[in-house]
Amino acid sequence: MRVEFYYSGTYRVQSRRAAALSELSGVWMPSLPGVLDSRRLNDVLARHPSWRGKVAVTLRPALVTGRKGLFATEPDILYKKAFFKADAGTESMTDDIVDVRKSALFWARRRPHLSALFGEAVYEAATGAIGDVETVIANEYYLHETGHFLGYDVLSKYDEGYFSIIGRTAWPLVYLEEFRADMQSFGFALEILPRGAAVAVFLYNLFLRFGVHREGLCERGVARYGTIPFLLFHLLRSVGFLSVDRSRARGALVLASLDQAAIAQVMRLCSTHAERELTDYEVAISDPTEIALHGAQYVRRRMDDFPALAEFQEAVEFLGLTSNVEGVR
Repeated sequence: MRVEFYYSGTYRVQSRRAAALSELSGVWMPSLPGVLDSRRLNDVLARHPSWRGKVAVTLRPALVTGRKGLFATEPDILYKKAFFKADAGTESMTDDIVDVRKSALFWARRRPHLSALFGEAVYEAATGAIGDVETVIANEYYLHETGHFLGYDVLSKYDEGYFSIIGRTAWPLVYLEEFRADMQSFGFALEILPRGAAVAVFLYNLFLRFGVHREGLCERGVARYGTIPFLLFHLLRSVGFLSVDRSRARGALVLASLDQAAIAQVMRLCSTHAERELTDYEVAISDPTEIALHGAQYVRRRMDDFPALAEFQEAVEFLGLTSNVEGVR
């Protein structure tokens, strides 16, 4: 098979300090109609009033054919150039890389969890709306990364120690940043993509967040996305799009509609919510500590919404699971 890239060196994942010898090879995902690219996202980002002009999207989706080291053993499907050090005389990464095939494999494995959460009929209808999952995986990652770059961008947050308190990771802020990027990405999706393709991104993200949550709890007793699924549940519940079915007739979680127009409206509400509640504050305030306190208060208010938390946990416990949402890492 033709190889367009081969990287050999040391790599570490973001959640760990230790690096390991690792190799990655494959071909770049073809530039097909319907697949986004960094140029298009950066053009839109540059026009957004909440962009501070400091960062740009440098991302490429890849069809990986060979993995060694941490590229093979870790579940991460986004490989960050900042964490890779090339061997002497070999090529360095110029872009962050989305391992589309690994993500698609994980997506297929989560089917039992998604069917249990949403019911088989909704799962089939939603995956039909998603269509070509590899295209949607690439687009969702492009849009998510763009969401990170509004306001106080995620790279500056890491560089300036925003996520660390006295040397320890402040996980609620990490999870909130991922949630913020998700919500902002929905607005970009509606702006850039045809409505059907934008809705596919939303459905993929929804199923990704809840599917990984249940999979991790079932198989390892770990909520890999921490509080992100609950923050998503809380917002979608508040706008009337997501609820818990106590009869269990259709699964644990119920979507109000799969109509494209209805979902597009929910996407706008999510994007506007993140803009007003989080990103606007980051634009207006320059003190990282004040921004962190504002973010922590946002999370705390939702964790203190005990009816919503009880419904979320009820949906999980229906599946024979329990989870301390606050304590997950």
